[in-house]
Amino acid sequence: MLLGAARLLKRPIPRSPADLSRLALYSLFGVVINQICFVEGLSRTSPTHSSLVNTTIPVWTLLFAVFAGRERITGAKLASIAVALTGVLVVIRPGPESLATGTLVGDVLSLTNGLSYSLFLVISKRILDRTDPLGATAAIMGFGAFGVFAVSVPSLLGFDPGRVPASTWGLGAFIVVFATAGAYLLNFWALARVDSSFVALFIYVQPFIAATLSALVRGERPGPTDWIGGCLIFLGVYLALPRGRWALDS
Repeated sequence: MLLGAARLLKRPIPRSPADLSRLALYSLFGVVINQICFVEGLSRTSPTHSSLVNTTIPVWTLLFAVFAGRERITGAKLASIAVALTGVLVVIRPGPESLATGTLVGDVLSLTNGLSYSLFLVISKRILDRTDPLGATAAIMGFGAFGVFAVSVPSLLGFDPGRVPASTWGLGAFIVVFATAGAYLLNFWALARVDSSFVALFIYVQPFIAATLSALVRGERPGPTDWIGGCLIFLGVYLALPRGRWALDS
């Protein structure tokens, strides 16, 4: 769908072998590991936990940027990483209880998802700066589809489409059309009209939406530790923001 949109909007798609090989490598972190850990993690934890853990992506991106020499470490940045990590530990509560219920495994997979995507953001920035973002993203998603398919082969061998309810097919179509391709297109549409710093702010709305819908649909009620951990995560992300700007575009 993204490749079709890029064609329709006459956006250039990277064609050089060097760029395509880089995008194929980056898709391993930005799509394959990211998406597989996300769905496997979400199946083992709550939507609230998953969204809270993934809100730390800007902080892990900062950490990888420091390791890569793209940013200099400061006291505020160290504090942001420490506070956000503390918030994550409060949310996932590693211990016998969370391990017994299986949520710890899901939370760790969600954390791996966020770390993988953060690494992707750092290593792909240079090529995305010099290529059309929609065309490059379409190529990355296309390469990533092959990787996800390869990992899914064992499950697909025993897959019986006839046993899948129509409602599940509908939800799957919604995820593909609206939550994935549509979300990317809306993101590019927004970036063309407002500052990236403003667009980036909306990642912090996700935990609120996820917790609200989870409470309405699944009857989930976030506990005190979820609220405390969430506040620490948001504080850590705030400390990671460049002073005077609500942005992490660097």
